[in-house]
Amino acid sequence: MEKVTDPAGVAWTVRRWWWKTLPWETGFATLDALIFLIVLPFMVLWPFWFAAKWLGASWTLLVERDGTQVHREQVRGWRASGVRVHELAQAAAAGALAPADPQ
Repeated sequence: MEKVTDPAGVAWTVRRWWWKTLPWETGFATLDALIFLIVLPFMVLWPFWFAAKWLGASWTLLVERDGTQVHREQVRGWRASGVRVHELAQAAAAGALAPADPQ
């Protein structure tokens, strides 16, 4: 990369660009286009996944002890999963949640 200043005091930078710009691209670098194509399916499907979760799809609850998973279970519905999270937290705080193999 070269940085120079012209006689008017304006700074100029000349450098290599790592990704070749394709003729059909207008402002998108090749890497940006690739990332966009990878992320696009997730962007399209995310609203449907979110709606399914709110309409009663199962939530996976994980209980970890010192960073190690000790319990996993499925609970259907947002409210029910919130209640179950609270129950599991209370059991862990009371010492009633014994570490077991993850399911």
